[in-house]
Amino acid sequence: MTASAAAQDSGGNKELTDAREDQTPPGTRSARRWTTAVTALAAALMTLDITVVNVAMPEIGTDLGASLDSLQWIVNAYTLSFAALLLTAGSVSDLIGRRKIFLAGVALFTLASAACALAPDSGVLIAARAVQGAGGAMVLGTSLALISGAFEGAPARARTTAIGLFTAGGAVSAALGPLVGGTIVEWLSWPYLFAVNVPIGLLILYGAVRKVPESADPDSSQKIDYVGAVLAVLALFLLNYGLLTGSEDGWTTPAVLTALGLGALLAAAFVVVQWQLGPRAMLDLRLFAIPTFSGALLLSFAARIFSFGMLPFLTLWLGGMLHLTPFRIGLVLLAQSIALMIGAPLSGVLAKLMPVSRVLALGMVAVGVGILLTVGIKPGDDWTVLLPMLVLIGLGAGLTLPHLLSLAVNVVPASRAGTASGAANSFFPLGTATGVAVFGVVLSGKVNTVMTTSALGEHSVPRAAAGQLRRLVTAGQFDVVGAAVPKAARGPVLDLAHSAYTEALSQIFWIAGIAGLLAAGASLVLVRDRDTYRPEDTGTAKGGEDQAERKDDSAAASTTPG
Repeated sequence: MTASAAAQDSGGNKELTDAREDQTPPGTRSARRWTTAVTALAAALMTLDITVVNVAMPEIGTDLGASLDSLQWIVNAYTLSFAALLLTAGSVSDLIGRRKIFLAGVALFTLASAACALAPDSGVLIAARAVQGAGGAMVLGTSLALISGAFEGAPARARTTAIGLFTAGGAVSAALGPLVGGTIVEWLSWPYLFAVNVPIGLLILYGAVRKVPESADPDSSQKIDYVGAVLAVLALFLLNYGLLTGSEDGWTTPAVLTALGLGALLAAAFVVVQWQLGPRAMLDLRLFAIPTFSGALLLSFAARIFSFGMLPFLTLWLGGMLHLTPFRIGLVLLAQSIALMIGAPLSGVLAKLMPVSRVLALGMVAVGVGILLTVGIKPGDDWTVLLPMLVLIGLGAGLTLPHLLSLAVNVVPASRAGTASGAANSFFPLGTATGVAVFGVVLSGKVNTVMTTSALGEHSVPRAAAGQLRRLVTAGQFDVVGAAVPKAARGPVLDLAHSAYTEALSQIFWIAGIAGLLAAGASLVLVRDRDTYRPEDTGTAKGGEDQAERKDDSAAASTTPG
């Protein structure tokens, strides 16, 4: 038999095998289609809720009278609770049922969305956002397992397609989120950003109850790391509280010192507990001994710092200082999304021509250079000054993101693939939360330095009003600043406020740009081809296929919001 004939025979046998495998009852095929549709819609909804909120920051701040730290909490309450609970949600669902946890998560998210829409003040909105994040973790922590369970016994190609659609739901939502959010806010109002989640959530609940099959692993030896989950939640929220509140109230206030100190102690306790539990931990710290795994998580963390972490401060500048409408803000930010969609397929092409570490480094260099190009932004600049940065950030993210989960998963044993994937997915929102917190500290520090009480006093601003004016500037409420000072002083005070904000942005860009270049260097040092996991004994052929499929499943789904 010739090689070509053998290949044809092999291909024919594969098609026959796939055809036999796909001879499933109509009810099973229907359940698979519904599971794919329901989880993809859920991924889109959970991802959309982080991107649309950023565009609405100026309106939310003005409507609720929210300070900078409140605006930061509106973003971070969601991302922190999501990151802290994602791994635990997956473990619990394995034991008691993935559909049960999925349904509970959708219901929780939907109720919290209604609470967000009706929130009378920033405190209620922040609390509701935290509950939303918990619901989001329960949904996305179980979605991939639901797909895998529904497609058990199906051809690998069918399952790959389903996972691709699930991933696409989150990707498209992230790309179009700013434009969708801007449209809703401009033509309706910001509460509708959350109100629209309610009917969509009810639709997801209906489809999941009626058509999505239950799956679980009651015999799993995995024990739930409740202690780790509690320590993670408390440490993250206390540290975040200290950073956000310290920039507003001062770093030596008792509440800030207590929060930072206690948060650091709990974070240390979390590390100790995770190390002691080893493979049974929520986050197996021993995996960080693998350089490529550490590099993948570091870049997952960094990628969100540069994209979503800076976004609130850009939207406050665009909306508060330049007075762009929410829809126009969405159009400006669309440049980053378009560049990302161009960079993602280009990343696959480049990965065939050079080592993945170089592709990642190239992406981070693009991000770093793009951000540094915008250093020196001036009060008189318009929105076009951001375009080179947004395009290069999007292009760099497109080159980087497609490889991160695959890298994290492919360097660990198949039995740890779920842990590796969950850890990488958790580091995405942690990057967002860290960027929002750290850049907020930079913004507040620069505004306090430029708009000193004495500098404001030169324009007849009373000492008692100076602190309030600084808080208004950091929250991007420049119109309120103008109305809060005497007419004769309005021009000079606004000039000072504009200078303070743009100098703060320039400082943020310096920090982020240098960090991007450092991340590029880290990718070259940490990401290594030789780290790829190659087990000594893969067992039977079927066992090897199962192992590969589990890794493919874990690496395919990156729809983490934030």
